[in-house]
Amino acid sequence: MDPNDLLKMLDLDGKPPDTADTGVIVTDAARSDTPGNASPTALAVDAWGLRRGRDLVAESDRLKGAVTDEFAAADFFAAGFDPDPRLVEACADPRRHQFVAQLLDSPEYRALHAATHLDDTAAAIAATHFAEQFANLKKEDGTGHTDGVTAGGTPGDEMATLRAVGRAVAAAGTEVSELHEAAGALGLGPGSPGSNDPRAVADLFRRVRGDPTLRRICELAGRFRRVAQSKQRVKQTHGLDDVVGVEPGGEVGRLLPVELSRLMVPELELDTLRRIVERQAACREHHAVEPVGKGPVIIAIDESGSMEGEKAHTAKALALALAWVARHQRRWCALVAYSGDSGERLLALPPGRWDESSLMDWLAAFIGRGSDIDVPVREMPRMYADLKAPPGVTDLVFVTDAKCRLPVEVKNHFLKWKAGAKARLVTLVVGNDPGDLAHVSDEAHAVRSLTPDADAVGRVLSL
Repeated sequence: MDPNDLLKMLDLDGKPPDTADTGVIVTDAARSDTPGNASPTALAVDAWGLRRGRDLVAESDRLKGAVTDEFAAADFFAAGFDPDPRLVEACADPRRHQFVAQLLDSPEYRALHAATHLDDTAAAIAATHFAEQFANLKKEDGTGHTDGVTAGGTPGDEMATLRAVGRAVAAAGTEVSELHEAAGALGLGPGSPGSNDPRAVADLFRRVRGDPTLRRICELAGRFRRVAQSKQRVKQTHGLDDVVGVEPGGEVGRLLPVELSRLMVPELELDTLRRIVERQAACREHHAVEPVGKGPVIIAIDESGSMEGEKAHTAKALALALAWVARHQRRWCALVAYSGDSGERLLALPPGRWDESSLMDWLAAFIGRGSDIDVPVREMPRMYADLKAPPGVTDLVFVTDAKCRLPVEVKNHFLKWKAGAKARLVTLVVGNDPGDLAHVSDEAHAVRSLTPDADAVGRVLSL
């Protein structure tokens, strides 16, 4: 295949799109005979960007509702996607040129751009909000034309443009934040397997946005994940493996060469000795992480009727944060939803790419029944085998709101299995006493609610 054939397949052969057959809305400005130096776009957009604008209009009902043509869509997408969007000198649509110029100059846009550049899904979301606010701005101008000028033939009011830009950036920032929270919670965050698949990320976000339960769980999971990040950083042990920076100190063996050289200068020697004694001298900062072989992480959530609502949402958000911890530790993870003898749902999450659809199904479902024992003490040995959990030191977490009463034979059987599986159980009991769970748990915590700042929750997130 020669380069020309490849360009033809990618629709990049340099020929303008045939708008008559695609159903794309074309503005009066695009149809009119414009001067040779006037561009149909306000930004410098390449052939791929023009094609992306055409695809966005074809795919998005919101862009069609805003009466957005392919050139405007290409401008708004490029403003979000391109690392360094550049204005052209003259545009066939002066009003759009003014809007985009004000957009690029706003500090709020620059903060938003840091989260959208080179991110296809986030840039498409931002482009939709830019297009909607631009359409509203044209209505405020009192003209139904797409040439983007006022009745006097000049660009519209600058303050009105600034207000429209502010609304667009604020709305886009909110939705992009929700996108990143949802993607991070469900295993498609930056650097995760599958995060470079824009279609998968877009499908995931559409489902989360359309389901209030999933949206609430992902919002809460972001808070728990931030606590988990801080707890995991604190766990690092310090040694002499890696130099990571400079810190004040007084150990002679870690002094920087510049401090040692000052000891050789008579005028600086006493001052340097004073700073060493007071531990204010510049020293190398070392740290080392001790690798420890760890096995699976299993989180079991009580889904009895009493857990319905915010309790269940918070418990599942905590489970997602723990799954994130397991993934960053390259550990196998499993989520278990259980409601006494009324049912169970098991989901394995290997260290690689997760099955996002199955994960969302697990999060959205709720059993809502129950019995005396609403955590799988009796059933955990069987579940462990059904999930095909890999061998190794296992972290097991139970979350329930029930005061459990365990028969002696059930208790003994579980303790025997726990010792054989090298499992460590941490139990969180919401609004109740642990009861007999305290006898089978390595740690049992009674908490009023599962808030991210609770000490017991922090203990669980530091696994």
